Amino acid sequence: MRVLLAALALLLTIVACGPIGGSGTSAPTAASVAVKSGDLPSGLHRCDLSGDINSYLNKIKTKDPATYKSASDGWAAAQKDGATGAEVEFYTDSADHCKALESNGSQIGSATYKLVVNFVFQFKDQASAEKGYKSDSIFGFSAASLKASQVPVVEGKDTGLGANSIVLTIAISNQSFYVAVWQNKQFMVILGVLNVDTALAKKAAVAENSRIR
Repeated sequence: MRVLLAALALLLTIVACGPIGGSGTSAPTAASVAVKSGDLPSGLHRCDLSGDINSYLNKIKTKDPATYKSASDGWAAAQKDGATGAEVEFYTDSADHCKALESNGSQIGSATYKLVVNFVFQFKDQASAEKGYKSDSIFGFSAASLKASQVPVVEGKDTGLGANSIVLTIAISNQSFYVAVWQNKQFMVILGVLNVDTALAKKAAVAENSRIR
């Protein structure tokens, strides 16, 4: 379980680079795939931290230098593995909780409020995305890292997210976690949903995956 919480904390160090290419394209991008407010239960609001990597890094550079350093290093490593873009989304149940994330990214593992953290990585091709899912650790997340958490997981078609997918769900005291990692075409997605009904969390994941066409 300690491994899982450490990985969840690293979610806040994953950042996004907006879609590359001209406007008007109908092909999916990291930004178009990422979780939307309509995928989520009412009462959850998008945080200002959401957006592309440059915006995110600029916002946390002075407020949370430790997260800034790990985020910069992590993004550089992901690019070496073939990532060409990504998108990050944060949703919580209050403006105060959103603001707290700006200065202390490591608090995610102990959050008792409703929180959604989503990262969509776009790779140069499907082979690179499959490698990212099966063998690489993208910002501390991989199928192997979830299996190592010693918490029961669901894999493959039973998740509703495709063959290359894994979902972990667990409730601990006053916290609940739904963590899904999956690969579809040239995308790898990480979705962490805390303290939200599991059925609603799964619904959001399925909706997000449906935008990868």
